[in-house]
Amino acid sequence: MKNKWASCSTSGNLNFNNELLTLDQELIDYVIVHELLHFRVHNHGKLWKSLMHGHLGDYEKLEDRLNAYSRQIEP
Repeated sequence: MKNKWASCSTSGNLNFNNELLTLDQELIDYVIVHELLHFRVHNHGKLWKSLMHGHLGDYEKLEDRLNAYSRQIEP
């Protein structure tokens, strides 16, 4: 996986990028929770966002940090 940190397939398989292990623990937690919630909600709609907020609080800040880091390491 070069372009994503993780994915959740329709058959329920979770795949994680090895580079995830180099991130801060809270960013790792964000990616794991993000993918696990896709077992319940398959999109990023209001319910998914509400559940993310319930599990991680202000998850948008974590998402922003992860996106900023991703932009830094892109070739």
